[in-house]
Amino acid sequence: MDTLDGDAALREHLARNPEAQHAALHDPPYAAEVHRLRTVLGHLDAALADEGMSSEARHRVGARLVTDCLGTDEANARMRDRARAVQDLIAGGVVHVRGDW
Repeated sequence: MDTLDGDAALREHLARNPEAQHAALHDPPYAAEVHRLRTVLGHLDAALADEGMSSEARHRVGARLVTDCLGTDEANARMRDRARAVQDLIAGGVVHVRGDW
């Protein structure tokens, strides 16, 4: 049975997203997330193979799962920008957050 190499799917994603690759090497929580995802990819591939899905389709599903879980550098940068904008609004007193929130 041909199987999806979860490491290959992750390597491809990280090669396309250098900030994520840096985080995978230097940020312990992110590295742990990548490790868990590698495990999930292995289980997912086995389940999809048992259901008769082709190796090409399993690879596409695995690649999509990696992108959906880890995001892209571009998408993550947009989220950081939005978070900074919210922090600026809070710091400027435009938006008030309850203390127990």
